Formats: sequence, C-alpha cells, structure tokens
Amino acid sequence: MEQDSRFIAFDLDGMNHVDQLVNELLTLSVSYMNGEALLESPHHYRTMSGADVEKLSYESMKSVAPQVGFDVDRIDLISGHVFPDIILHNTRYGVEVKSTQKDAWTSTGSSIVESTRDINTDRVYMLFGKLGGIPEFRCKPYQQCLSNIAVTHSPRYLIDMNLSEEDNIFSKMNTKYDDFRQFEENMKISKVREYYLQKAKAEHKYEMPWWMGESTSVNLSFYNDLSKIEKSIIQARACILFRSLYQKDSHNRYRPISLWLCNSYSLLCPNMRDDFSAGGKCTVINGKKLEKPYPHIVRELLLSHQQIKTLLINPDEDILRGIHDFWDFDYDENNLYASWLEMIVECFKNNPELSFIPIRELLESNAVPS
Repeated sequence: MEQDSRFIAFDLDGMNHVDQLVNELLTLSVSYMNGEALLESPHHYRTMSGADVEKLSYESMKSVAPQVGFDVDRIDLISGHVFPDIILHNTRYGVEVKSTQKDAWTSTGSSIVESTRDINTDRVYMLFGKLGGIPEFRCKPYQQCLSNIAVTHSPRYLIDMNLSEEDNIFSKMNTKYDDFRQFEENMKISKVREYYLQKAKAEHKYEMPWWMGESTSVNLSFYNDLSKIEKSIIQARACILFRSLYQKDSHNRYRPISLWLCNSYSLLCPNMRDDFSAGGKCTVINGKKLEKPYPHIVRELLLSHQQIKTLLINPDEDILRGIHDFWDFDYDENNLYASWLEMIVECFKNNPELSFIPIRELLESNAVPS
C-alpha cells in the first residue's frame, strides 16, 4: 500500500507482520479522515471537542480496519483513563489523539510522567487533528512530534507535527524516548531539569526551571519579612552557590540569586543588593580599623564563614544539588570547602573592587568584622 505523506511510520529494523498491519491501518485511517474532511463543512470540525476527535479517530479506524484485515475488536477507545487514548490490543501499539481549533500544527500534549500508561503498549503514534483553516489530520510516531516541555498544572510535552526527528526534545536531551519513558518520575524530572539548566548556561541566560523538582511553599512571600536568623541561613547558602556575588559584572550580580530565591524558597526580593553589598562597608576587623574600608560583601562572607564551612564539609541534599546546578567551575567533590575557597580567591583577584583584600588570610584565620 502506498504511504500517505501525512502518515509517518516507525523506522523499524526487521518489520514484522504486526508492524506492517498497524502501519497499513493507520495510513488508511488518516487517508480516510482527510477524505471525509474534504466532504464535510469546515465549520463541522471547528466545533469539535477533543473527545469528539478521539471518537472520530476511533470510528475511522474501525471503518477501515476490515480493508487491511485488522480485527475491529482489537481497537479499543480508552480515552481519558489510560495513555494512549486508543489501544490496539495484542500489537504493543497505541494511538494518542490530540487536536487544536487553530490553523496550526502545534498544541500542548500529555504529561511527561505518563503515570497512566498502558503497560502493554510499547509504541505510540500521535494522531493529530488541525481543525482550523482547512481541517486536516496527520499521524506520526509519538516521540517525533514532541518539541519541548511546558507547564500547565504539571510538566507537559509540546506538540509540533512539522518537527524534524533531530529536533525533538529527546534528541535535545541526548536521550531516547523509549529510555526516558521508563525512568522513575524523579529521574524524568531530574533529566529535564538538568537539560534546561545547562541550556540556560550555554545561552548565558538567567533562567531556572521553577516548575520542576522543587518542594517549596505554595505561597509567595517577601525575603525582607524573614527573621534575621532565617536571612543568615539563606545568605550563607547564596555565598556558597553564586560566584556572581564576587565578580565585577555588577549588572548581573544578583539576578541568579533572585531567581533561586523564588525557585527554591518562594521568596521575592526587590532589593537583593541591600543584603550583600549596598552601604555598610566593613571598616573594622578583629578590633582594628582598616586603612581602606572593604566592600559590604566581605563583611557578609566573614559573618557567614562558619556556616559556609559547616555546610560544605557536611553538605545536605539541597547544597549538593545547588552545587551541581550552579557551580560552573571545576571542583573537587571530596573537598568542596577547598574548591569554594579557591573560587573565592580567584574571583577577588579578578575583581578590581576586591583585588586588594587578602580574602584567603581573612577566611582561614576566621577574622571577625565589627
């Protein structure tokens, strides 16, 4: 049977009789649905709901099944209870049905978690209905039309039926859909989170996937409303994670910290610089007045140093993940404190505002600011 250009099959080595039968069924179904769309008024399709399109797809498959010798009783519309929407029993195949009222081949798809996936379905096709403009239907392997991930109430795939195979989200994440779908939920979230963090770093953007893998308050609040003790704990962690605090690029110094506060703690801080560098220069250390005052960040480092050292010698899960996400320099996993100290010294040396300060000596001697 000649393949319809709007149907793309799985690229399978050693295709067997079942594979061929499913391909023929779906090729003919798509051709049938597009033929019917030419006969019906476009208005008819523009009023269809997602459930209507699922039912149309199911009935179309049943209508053409006898022509290719596919048992009608093996076609089952599950719709809403199990992923995918249509199960082709005893084939390991299923069909997920999506549609849009727009004249476009893009839409929001299903959850990346796939917690309701049918355990007997290995290969899934996407049957997509473009109901706006001139109604049309296309069908292709599920993973080949998933372009990205976005959030509604949970992480969901974005669909693009014009997507080339090398541009799907799994190629971008350097993994395969068949591997990814079998990961545990936390592993999926971790893989996707890592991808978006690395993508932001590569593009030199200040972005964080706030919707993934974070356990934080459901309410946003203000950092400035925290107690002094609560602030000191967060400041110590920020001093560990973000070397931007010590670099000469003042424009971007606090942007990653602001994102991190919102992402990890549900905290908003409109004046982040006030707690790290605005005013309050360090003028006295160990009871002796300095000839030249040190910037405020030095005072914060010295006040937080014992907390910082404790956190790096006995790191908790949050610090370890933060280091993995935000440290963009080489470090020794077995000696995080020494790695952090070397980073601090290097940043001070390369920042004209801080280069005159003997920061290693101050930290190693546990100097006390007044």
